[in-house]
Amino acid sequence: MDNSDKLKNPIRPCNNHHLSRDRTPTLDYLHSSHSPEKEECVISTQEYIRKVVEDVGEDEDFTRGPWLSVVEFVNANGGEGVVFGCLGDIKSFINNGKVDQVVAIIKSCTPNALGDLTVTFKDLSGSIPGAIHHKIINDEGGYGKDIHVGAAVIVHNVSVFSPNRSHH
Repeated sequence: MDNSDKLKNPIRPCNNHHLSRDRTPTLDYLHSSHSPEKEECVISTQEYIRKVVEDVGEDEDFTRGPWLSVVEFVNANGGEGVVFGCLGDIKSFINNGKVDQVVAIIKSCTPNALGDLTVTFKDLSGSIPGAIHHKIINDEGGYGKDIHVGAAVIVHNVSVFSPNRSHH
């Protein structure tokens, strides 16, 4: 089975947020801003940006160009003025071991022995380790020069691996 079609444009430099165990004031706000029966948190982009400015304080990752550009991109390209989820909400968004989209800042990025990249993603709710397949960063995917510490990324169709589902 040829999966090469699945590798076309799998990541785009951009914005959004998803996975971590640490709760932040922003994540608590997002949870309180929706009805209990809803599984996803949705707020307007303007409200989201206002909360980001209030909550991030001295955290430059969320006050600089890459993160702000990603928020702007989501709003301008089909986000319809809303931002969905946080890294801390993975249980709400996981479907068949995958998350549709993760938007984060790359905090660390190290090549491994297989040619993949071992990365740490960060959003407003915290950080999570990950790996980016070598086909994404080499000539086939062509994203190698765009993936670096400080870059904001939108990663689509993200596989989630853990010893058991209770760790998600």
